[in-house]
Amino acid sequence: MTERVGETFSGLRLEGAEVSGTLFEDCLFTDCRVQGLALRGCRFTGCHFEGCRVGGLQLDNVQAMGNSFEDCALLGLDWSALVDPRKQDLGFLPFDSLARCTLHHCVFYHLDLRKFSFAGCDLAGSFFEDCKLSGADFSDCLLRDAAFSHNDLSGADFRSATEYSFSIEGNQMKGARFSMPEAINLLYGLGLRIEER
Repeated sequence: MTERVGETFSGLRLEGAEVSGTLFEDCLFTDCRVQGLALRGCRFTGCHFEGCRVGGLQLDNVQAMGNSFEDCALLGLDWSALVDPRKQDLGFLPFDSLARCTLHHCVFYHLDLRKFSFAGCDLAGSFFEDCKLSGADFSDCLLRDAAFSHNDLSGADFRSATEYSFSIEGNQMKGARFSMPEAINLLYGLGLRIEER
C-alpha cells in the first residue's frame, strides 16, 4: 500500500479516474473537486477536507476513520460503507466533524452518532436508519426529504432545523426538541389532516 502522510492536496480535479491501494493519513485536502472517482483498497485516517466537492464515488474496500470536513459538498455517500464492519459496533466513524457541509442523499446506517453535531448542515434527501442519534444536534439543518427510520433520537435537538417532515413512528423520540412552526410538519407523518380555519 502506498502511504501519503501529512501531505497537502489543493485544487485537485479528478473526474472518472481511479485511485487504488493508498493510505492517506493526516492529509489536508482544500478546494478539491472529485466526481465519479473509483476508490479501491484505500484508507483515509485523520484527514481534513475543506471547501471540497465530492460526488458519484465508486467504493471498493475503502475505509475512513476520524476525518473532518468543513464547508464541503459530499453528495450521495454511503458513510456506513466506509467503516470497517469489525469496528462499527465500537463507535468508530468515518468522520469526527461535519462543519457547515452539504450532505445531499447520503446514507447513515447503523452508526453510533450519539451527541454528534450536524448543526448548520444541509442534509436534504439523506437517510438515517438504525442509528444511535440520542443527543445529536440538528439545529440550523436543512432536512428537506430527509428520512429517519428506527433510530434512537431521544434528546436530539431539531430546534431551528427547517423543512423536515419525517415519520416519528418507529423512532425513539423521548426528549427530542423541536421548534415551531416547523414542528407541525411531524403531524403529517402520522397521517393526520391539518386544516386552517
